[in-house]
Amino acid sequence: MNHLLPGFESKQRVELLLSLTRISSPEVIAALTLHYTSALPAERAAARHGIELSNFMRGQKKLEQIAATVEAIKAIDWAKLQSTHLQSSALLTTPLQPKQVA
Repeated sequence: MNHLLPGFESKQRVELLLSLTRISSPEVIAALTLHYTSALPAERAAARHGIELSNFMRGQKKLEQIAATVEAIKAIDWAKLQSTHLQSSALLTTPLQPKQVA
């Protein structure tokens, strides 16, 4: 499953995801960033930055793996947040019982 959509990712998001990888080639980084921020096809992004398509694809695969991990973490956090919110809501909607004075 693809978690990144070419042309729909912000430069900042791509840079943050790349920072979680060991990709260090400036050309590969530039080609991946161009592909995901402008929807330029992979072949053209790789050619524009003078890299082999196989190198681009290897970087793309790694970036997708990192994005999948980030999305899995977000899903866990979201479920926890919803659970906490539901518990808080239940506490807020439960009517308070007046204290009985003896």
